[in-house]
Amino acid sequence: MALFKCKMCGGSLEINNNETVFDCEYCGSRQTLPRLDDEKKVSLYDRANHFRRNNDYDKAMGIYEQILNEDSSDAEAYWSLVLCKYGIEYVEDPTSHKRIPTVNRAQYTSIYDDVNYKAALEHADSLQKAIYEEEAKYINEIQKGILEISQNEEPFDVFICYKETDENGRRTQDSVLANDLYHQLTQEGLKVFFARITLEDKIGTAYEPYIFAALNSAKAMVVLGTKPEYFNAVWVKNEWSRYLALIKQGQKKILVPAYKEMDPYNLPEEFSHLQAQDMGKLGFMQDLIRGIKKITGVDEPKPTVIREVVATPPVGANVESLVKRMYLEIEDGNWDKAKDKIEDILDMDPECADAYVGKLMIDLNIRKKSKITKEYETVCNNPNYKKIMRFANDDIKTEFANYEKEYKNSIKEQSYVTAKQYIEPDKIKKLNNYKDVKRAFEKAINVFNSLSDYKDSKNLAEQCEKDMKEYLYNYAKKRMNSNLGHEGTDAEAKAVFGFLNNYMDSKELAIRCEELAKDAKIETKYNDNIFVMENTVDVDRLRTLSGFFKNCGDYKDSKEYYNKCITRIEELKKAETLYAEEMRKDNILQAAKNKAILGKIEAYKEAISILEPIVGWKDSDNLLKKWKKIVAEDLFKKRFKKYSIIIGVAVIILVVFVLVMKNVIIPQNIYNKAVDMMNSGNYDEAVEYLIKLEGYKDSTEKIKECKILKNTEILQNAQVGDYVIWGSYEQDNDESNGKEDIEWLVLDKLDERLLLISKYGIDCQPYNNNETDITWEECTLRYWINHTFIDNAFYEEEKTKIYEAKVPANMNPVYYTMAGNETYDRVFLLNIQEVNKYFDSDESRTCNVTEYAFQKGVETSNNKGCYWWLRSPGLFQFCAAFVLSDGFIMGVGGTVNSERK
Repeated sequence: MALFKCKMCGGSLEINNNETVFDCEYCGSRQTLPRLDDEKKVSLYDRANHFRRNNDYDKAMGIYEQILNEDSSDAEAYWSLVLCKYGIEYVEDPTSHKRIPTVNRAQYTSIYDDVNYKAALEHADSLQKAIYEEEAKYINEIQKGILEISQNEEPFDVFICYKETDENGRRTQDSVLANDLYHQLTQEGLKVFFARITLEDKIGTAYEPYIFAALNSAKAMVVLGTKPEYFNAVWVKNEWSRYLALIKQGQKKILVPAYKEMDPYNLPEEFSHLQAQDMGKLGFMQDLIRGIKKITGVDEPKPTVIREVVATPPVGANVESLVKRMYLEIEDGNWDKAKDKIEDILDMDPECADAYVGKLMIDLNIRKKSKITKEYETVCNNPNYKKIMRFANDDIKTEFANYEKEYKNSIKEQSYVTAKQYIEPDKIKKLNNYKDVKRAFEKAINVFNSLSDYKDSKNLAEQCEKDMKEYLYNYAKKRMNSNLGHEGTDAEAKAVFGFLNNYMDSKELAIRCEELAKDAKIETKYNDNIFVMENTVDVDRLRTLSGFFKNCGDYKDSKEYYNKCITRIEELKKAETLYAEEMRKDNILQAAKNKAILGKIEAYKEAISILEPIVGWKDSDNLLKKWKKIVAEDLFKKRFKKYSIIIGVAVIILVVFVLVMKNVIIPQNIYNKAVDMMNSGNYDEAVEYLIKLEGYKDSTEKIKECKILKNTEILQNAQVGDYVIWGSYEQDNDESNGKEDIEWLVLDKLDERLLLISKYGIDCQPYNNNETDITWEECTLRYWINHTFIDNAFYEEEKTKIYEAKVPANMNPVYYTMAGNETYDRVFLLNIQEVNKYFDSDESRTCNVTEYAFQKGVETSNNKGCYWWLRSPGLFQFCAAFVLSDGFIMGVGGTVNSERK
């Protein structure tokens, strides 16, 4: 079972690893699934689908390509690339409430000709393939509508690309600047596409046809912005990335980035080869207008056309001859020669339908007219088709009508074959449940009904109806008989019989299912009450259960369970009485103990009198013996005191001598040896002697000094890749033995400074205590590391040697999320760029945790490899990047208040 997000609505789904199609429980959409065979692929798909659902198609395509690099047979990845290329967004149909595709990146190329679509069909199973083909047909129809509208639009000279509103829905400064640019360009006689004005009369309709037409016709695009995130806003990037793609395809267009009040180095990387313009620079507008007018040729004088008139033979004969030669050149694939012949034909007869047929064939790389049938749907989208139909004679119209008829017949044949495949016996047997079977039959029936006049479709539709009912009837009957007595399991059979209605005895069997369900419900309640009765210690609950079993009469062994309830009630009452007596004695015992805590002789005497009534209860005998002894000893001391004064004087003299030897002379000798060893650099031996002194003089401070001196010498000689000791922290989760030394790996060395990273994950803390937009500069983890952790892990002498470094703030290199301001820290986290610099593989980035951190709840794998934070922001400002337990860098990040890293 894998967790996967719905690619249409984003809902969390539980998917079996072998499933390739699934119905989302949230939006009801039936959708195809990838092969979710490892955690990394699931994560990549979730990230890519997140970008695609948010219309960030270019980022999504990059991740789908990464998936295909690792598995070139993944049909869903190919299909996802198709969705990104055509900018497919799934929106809720207000009527059916189902998710339907819309096209945000129209193309002249039909989806049927797309290489990724063909690859998706090649690698898909039958269920996936059916859904791909159904969606492709729907998308193709949308595309045809977009192309039809866009062909009627007037061409534009300039396309202004900008961000209209900010995150709060307010108009941006960019919109105001774009508005000014629009009016100035318009005054210069240029036709400008400016969404705020150009699309204001298109409210209530899809904008894509008009944007598509403008992108393809505009000779120049100006992308303007005042913030890096505005240039990378989803819909802004969608427009300029499409325009750059047209330029890469060889179209003569130019893109001009224009910025204001920002660093040009923060412009999108895709603009690095372009000359950006500073809108704050004096004369910017004049330079931009002059450049655009030069590109668009608005001010260029119209050339005077001088043509030499040559006497020609009769038009009809020449055109006919040229048409034949044109078709011969096309048949041989000599496209350039064919184009020349077409222009000659049109010079003689601008309304020659054959010439436009030739243009159409060249556009589609068709050498023979008979091949038009296979490409007929693409043919209808070609701009030359309208002219063919406009100028064609009856023969040509009949010819194209035959192409259309043959094409439609081929579509019918394809649908006919597909419908038959739906109900192949082997495929029906492999389906998991009756719903899938019903759906397969219904799909076939719908297809055959739509093809009622084609072959034997009508008979097949009737046969499918019979086969479906027979299958469902047998399935439900088997289901009903195999689940007798199980509450709820007859509901599915009842639902099937209800669907079949008048088929055979379905109505009677539906009623029988309901009766079985009632019986099963009674049986379930009976069994549940038996379980409760055997496990409860609640007297009132047992009384209720005894009433239930009594009302059951002779049903099964209800009388036996009634008697058991009565017996349990009596046992529990006796236990309650015994418990009350035990509590009374415990209270007396505790009262005596509380009195004895005072530690006075009179208190002990009172405690003895309190405890004597419960002699023999728990440890009362031992306590009485102990307290009576204390009272007796006190009496003895008072009597003995007056005789002990003389003897005591002699004893004191002897004790003083022994104490001087033990506490002064011997420890001083050991102390002196330890100091000598310490001065000669034998720190480990010095520590051994100092530990024996158990706090004599400043021996504890000397131990600390030895450790610091030893570790300092090791640090001075350390090289990159060495492990060193500095500071101590609780690691084995046993505070009784003190803190353990912290091991550090040397990552870098600059002069006398070392960059260290702890060998283990030594604590578990959130990046920030609250889920909010945050950067490293202001997060609670930075404060914790530089205050709580430092104070706990290092002596004052050790702190003085920790250098306060300048910590750069680098934006997320994948998602361009801002990282805030640079900071000055003594301890800090690595960012994504530094991790890639110092660790060259996933394996080298794996990090194990200490027992202390593990017990605090850090997220680990089986070998205690842990997730660890980076200071870089993630995809959003409320996320922070981190490293997975297998060393993979999660640049998309996790929410900052996660407490398991």
